[in-house]
Amino acid sequence: MTRSDRISLCIKSPSALVLVNGSPTKQFPLERGLHQGDPLSSFIFNIVVEVLSSMLFRAKDLGLIKGVVFGNDAIHITYLQLADDTILFIDLKLEYLLNAKRILRCFELASGLKINFLKSCLVKVGK
Repeated sequence: MTRSDRISLCIKSPSALVLVNGSPTKQFPLERGLHQGDPLSSFIFNIVVEVLSSMLFRAKDLGLIKGVVFGNDAIHITYLQLADDTILFIDLKLEYLLNAKRILRCFELASGLKINFLKSCLVKVGK
């Protein structure tokens, strides 16, 4: 059984029972899938977003995007993630910005997670 099969099994096969006046009912399957707030949702989200991280690293290595450099220690940053928010630090060049958007779109198609570009914004920092 593969890792994805085990994860699918955890998501698709849960069951529950209800206590009525202290007595349990028969078990019934939970068939609505995984929802925000479920104990597994944040864990699975982290696994899926690791794919985005890999995509961004690979794009940087291939020269498709270029991050920015901060401080005297020359710290190179391409992105930061906190919970379900991602901040991309992309050098202000149209080619890099378009490639970053393409990467996000590919991630969206591959993962099924929807990126709301209407809630996204572009902010120029520095210079």
